[in-house]
Amino acid sequence: ISAKVRPQNQLTMHGQNRSEYKSRLLHPETAANLAAKAQQWNSLSHELLTQRRRLFRPPSANVNRVSDDDAASPPPSAEILLTLTEKVLTVNPDPSHLWNIRREMLLYLTQTTSLLYDAQRNPIIVEAKAQMEEIPGLETSLNSIDISQELKLTAHCLQRNPKSYSTWYHRKWSLVYFITHSPITFTKEKQEHIGKAKSILQSELELCAQFLQMDERNFHCWNYRRFVVGVLGSLGRLVLYREDDKMSQADLNSLFDGSWMWLGKTENEGEVNEDWMGAQLARGACSAFGMVQISNHGRSNKVEFQVSSSLSQMELQELIDAEWNFTTSKIEDNFSNGSAFHYRSKLLPLVLKFRLAAARERGRDINYEDVCFETLKLAREEWNSIILNAIFTEPDDQTPWWYHRFIVSWAKPQFGSNMNSEDEVREGVAEEYEGLLYDMTDSLRELLEVEKENSVEGGKVKVESQGARCKWTYLGLHMVLSSLIESKNSLPCENDCKGNDEYKADVSSLRDEAEACLKELRAIDLNRLERYEMLSRVAL
Repeated sequence: ISAKVRPQNQLTMHGQNRSEYKSRLLHPETAANLAAKAQQWNSLSHELLTQRRRLFRPPSANVNRVSDDDAASPPPSAEILLTLTEKVLTVNPDPSHLWNIRREMLLYLTQTTSLLYDAQRNPIIVEAKAQMEEIPGLETSLNSIDISQELKLTAHCLQRNPKSYSTWYHRKWSLVYFITHSPITFTKEKQEHIGKAKSILQSELELCAQFLQMDERNFHCWNYRRFVVGVLGSLGRLVLYREDDKMSQADLNSLFDGSWMWLGKTENEGEVNEDWMGAQLARGACSAFGMVQISNHGRSNKVEFQVSSSLSQMELQELIDAEWNFTTSKIEDNFSNGSAFHYRSKLLPLVLKFRLAAARERGRDINYEDVCFETLKLAREEWNSIILNAIFTEPDDQTPWWYHRFIVSWAKPQFGSNMNSEDEVREGVAEEYEGLLYDMTDSLRELLEVEKENSVEGGKVKVESQGARCKWTYLGLHMVLSSLIESKNSLPCENDCKGNDEYKADVSSLRDEAEACLKELRAIDLNRLERYEMLSRVAL
């Protein structure tokens, strides 16, 4: 499916000239074509809504409306409405209510599937099955939705608008519904279903790579990629349709809502893992429309599922490593790719976790000191391999500077207010952290020397609007210097070292340089004078 998707160059959202784009729309021939398409779309949309009202109109409603042209005609089938939704959505994929109608029709067709399947094992709902068979347009096949058709439709719609919220959402919904609503009873069928689902998800990652090749900053596609990885990881906990297990349909839906629940919990029992991605589908979003629970003497016959074994540690690490390498390639292609930097910031704690897990597997005991040093090692790698290259190449691009700020904050050791017998360990960690900060200050000073040459004209410092390129370098240096001062002040030392002249001179020098950065910023960035004044007051 992904191989057929080739977003057109003219649909790339970034890098287009607005005036040229508007002039194309105002061309008489283009305007006439758009008007004809709009009229056709309005007609189809009206027909779709009319047919939907007829389908769900109670039989009694037609008794008093014999004068209507359609009162005596049979209600339309759900298949007809699906065809109509496909026609209108391929023209304009943005209206969410049209996708809602399509999902409504898909669920309308598939709700009988579960009832018929349950009736083979539970005679209590045979009567309900008979009632459902009387509803026109319902299929009795045991198949779930046609996933290939939904993926094909959404792919076509994304070619028209790669940033259609509703289209991306329907693609997510279709994947999850296909995975969680196939009635599987045998191990062989289960393995075939898992294999097919994995193949589809892998092709979805390839599709994301194609879209991001055309527009690497399409955050919709980045969000969808995180969703696909989340579902792919959850396949390690795919379910088997059984009566005697304890995972309900609601729990199953939450497993495939796009959050990375397969990472499990932290070592503390019951503690929520901070590294999980947020859910992208609401709980119960894939529940069947109109599905009823029929009571047997007060007991509900709920559809429940069995959880199989989770992904192995190696499979999880391979999945994370692949995404980590993907963000690396995208950042190297374009240092302005904020979506790639954001994804990398979410992957960073997971990369650290797997490194620590690998150390444990080698028989090494991991303590708090090891965690801190491994964190600082990873932060230094990010500084040397990603950030340093980005800021020296594009010093006026704010994207890598925001990631730099995140790395400094993320790598900061978290010490308690009371020091104990581990003072030496904590001082060692703090010394390593400050060493990283000192290395950053040296590089940023070097960058400033280069950029100052481009920020002075006729002996005067140019303001930002005149092409001054060192604003973000001053901000980054000020942030690093402030972090150094905070680190030195927060960690107690032996023999009251904070009172000696060397320590005072060191901190005073850092404060003076930080204030000098703010002074330069007030000269360069005139629009934010009050902010820099506030930072000066906070430093005092």
